[in-house]
Amino acid sequence: MNITRRATLAIPAALAAPSLRAQSLTKMRVSVIPVLDVAPLHAAIREGYFAAEGIEIDTSTTAGGATGLPGLVAGQFRVVFSNVVSIMLGVREGLPFRFVSGASKGKDAPPDILALLVRKGSGITTGRDLEGKRMASNTRNNIVWLRGMAWVEKTGGDWRRVSTVEVPFPQMADALAGGRVDAAIFSEPFVAAALETHGDKLERIGWPISETAPGGTNAQYVAMAEDLAANADLFDRFGRALHKGVDWVNERAGQPALLELIANFSRVPLARLQKTALPAYPKGVTPAELDELVATMQRYGLTGTYPASAGLIHRTARV
Repeated sequence: MNITRRATLAIPAALAAPSLRAQSLTKMRVSVIPVLDVAPLHAAIREGYFAAEGIEIDTSTTAGGATGLPGLVAGQFRVVFSNVVSIMLGVREGLPFRFVSGASKGKDAPPDILALLVRKGSGITTGRDLEGKRMASNTRNNIVWLRGMAWVEKTGGDWRRVSTVEVPFPQMADALAGGRVDAAIFSEPFVAAALETHGDKLERIGWPISETAPGGTNAQYVAMAEDLAANADLFDRFGRALHKGVDWVNERAGQPALLELIANFSRVPLARLQKTALPAYPKGVTPAELDELVATMQRYGLTGTYPASAGLIHRTARV
């Protein structure tokens, strides 16, 4: 683990016995995705905030937030970063997921982290134009798909008449430019990459989060209820360290230091990140935002019985 000088000074005992300190750290395996949303976690690791709380974070990268959730249930991870729709679908099925921290939210106004792109000259400008067409989402029934369907309806279309095609984000630009789909919902930094590499063929027509749910919740960190009950102090320390990382990121919004951090863990070129819209980075999760999300899920076919949102939020996320 890379511990900075500042973090080392915060725990002087480490200067005299670094190997002893390393042995005393509690390891926590966290499932992440190399996306912009997890910048505070990486900041907290690099700045030594977790080490100062006696924790060593072992990050495990998965293809998507939903992919990490089965590993949480199986005990492979203590904490998982995931999109809120996948989390709530698991909760609906009786899985005891609990929110331990916020991760990312949409901005109140464009530019935002989700964008809807079409081919130039396609004549598609609204949801009504997308009826009978094929729209790409990285997966179905996740936050990207949900906000995309809400945008279709808000701009005059019937979301049931839009065919969803699952295309991984890295392949979306080629699929759209090549005519295999008629539109695609991209998440940053893939929006910036698509416009950089296919700017002569593609154009942006919408912002699915900020145009349908300004400031809408996007992703969070979750743990298992039983683990939280048995190890409350550990998760309190985890939350404190992570939220210091949130402060670090928010204090450096628009500064090179933040983009350099993101470039290091995401492998996205710094020049591209300078054209990339970032999410908002919250510490907490509120019942109101979860209730809005569940109501939207129900509206777009993800029906069922969901438990009261307030009971799903651990104390570390009530900030």
